[in-house]
Amino acid sequence: MRTPPRATSGGQVASAGKTGRAGKVLLSGVLAICLAGAMAVPTLPAEAAKPKPPVIPSKAAVERAKQAAASKAAQVAAIERQLAAANARLEQLGIASGVAAEAYNGAVYRLQQAKAEAAAAAARAAEAQQTLTAQRQQIGRFAAASYQGGGDVAKIAPLFTADGPQDLLDQAGTAHSVSAAMQGSYLRFTATQVMTNLFKVQADQAVVKVKKATDEAARAKQAAEAAEAAQSAAVTTIGVQRKQSISQLATLQNISVQVADQRQRGLEELARQRAAAIAAKKAAELKARIAAREAAERRREAAERAREAREEAAERAREQKEQREREKQNSGGKKDDGRNDDSRNDPPKRDKPSKPSRDDGGSKNTRGGVQEVIDFAMRQRGDMYLWGGTGPDRWDCSGLTQAAWRQAGVQLPHYSVAQYEQIRHIDEDELRPGDLIFWSLDPDDPGTIHHVGMYLGDGRMIHAPRSGKPVQIDSVYYWEPPDFFGRP
Repeated sequence: MRTPPRATSGGQVASAGKTGRAGKVLLSGVLAICLAGAMAVPTLPAEAAKPKPPVIPSKAAVERAKQAAASKAAQVAAIERQLAAANARLEQLGIASGVAAEAYNGAVYRLQQAKAEAAAAAARAAEAQQTLTAQRQQIGRFAAASYQGGGDVAKIAPLFTADGPQDLLDQAGTAHSVSAAMQGSYLRFTATQVMTNLFKVQADQAVVKVKKATDEAARAKQAAEAAEAAQSAAVTTIGVQRKQSISQLATLQNISVQVADQRQRGLEELARQRAAAIAAKKAAELKARIAAREAAERRREAAERAREAREEAAERAREQKEQREREKQNSGGKKDDGRNDDSRNDPPKRDKPSKPSRDDGGSKNTRGGVQEVIDFAMRQRGDMYLWGGTGPDRWDCSGLTQAAWRQAGVQLPHYSVAQYEQIRHIDEDELRPGDLIFWSLDPDDPGTIHHVGMYLGDGRMIHAPRSGKPVQIDSVYYWEPPDFFGRP
């Protein structure tokens, strides 16, 4: 029986399909093994990746980078200089404000003096005018009495009386006395008139001086107000500039504004600490000089006391020797009735010169002590500065020292120049607590003094520094070396 053609071909197809699938599986396995083997074979050097060539900037690029770095460094340095200059400007404006404030105090002081002089001149002129009026009236009475005395008849009338000649002589003497008195009164009137006119001129000049001093005080007040306003405005302006500068620093240095601000404040604090260290060193040197001077004074006083003790001992020995000689002479001489006074033979005793008391810096005044002065000043710590301020809770430099020394009964003017003029001048190494320290524009001219503080000891002082700052304790050398020193 013949097989159908469809069946035969179908079987062949089926068989071929099975054989194809098996071949594919076998091929996949062979490929996998080959791939694995290929991965396991180490890479040959010739097949390794080539390294990237290095980036080498050109000379021009390097030069541009250097210039950029230098420019950035220059900008940073410029900004730092601006910040330092801003701080210095604030300090200078503070000084200028203090100078203007003391100039105003000086103008007010001179105005007060001019007013006092004007009042005194007016009083002298008024008194002279009263005296002149009284003398004019006296001369008028003399003239009236002379007129009422009559003419020639009145002069010879006494001849017709019993005692005529004598009365005439008496009246002649009286007339001479009256004439002399009248002449003297007239001379006094003339002199008084001259003095009255002089006093009137002085009074007029004093009024002009008061007007001039008033104008000067007004100008000084305007200058002080302008200086304080300039300082206040600069504080605000420089504060804004400071923030801008620190922001620029942060950008240039690739840091945050906060870090830049912190760094700038740190640098400024470091500079302050260095300045404080220098001031502390100078204060220690001052303390050593003061101690050396005090030690020298103690040695000098000890030597003086020893010399006085030797002189007293020698004087006692001499007196004892003279006493023994007198007793010896009396015992061998003639006796008297017991009324002989040996004291008549004693040499007169000499009064000892009074020993000058050591100047201890005014430890006790007639109406108070230096400690009270210092205590008062210390109680004002923290009170803010106010130009022209005299308390009770705002002060300027001379207002504080004036009020402090008032506690000891010492009246100082509200003007640093006048304060120095009215106290005893001392050297720097003579300073004692309570003494006054002065700063001036010209160290050779006390008329340019513009600031005053009070010495506390150990190179420290208390003062009202300037506008915007409180009464505080500082080193004597916290700022500039002082120029003048005095003791009320």
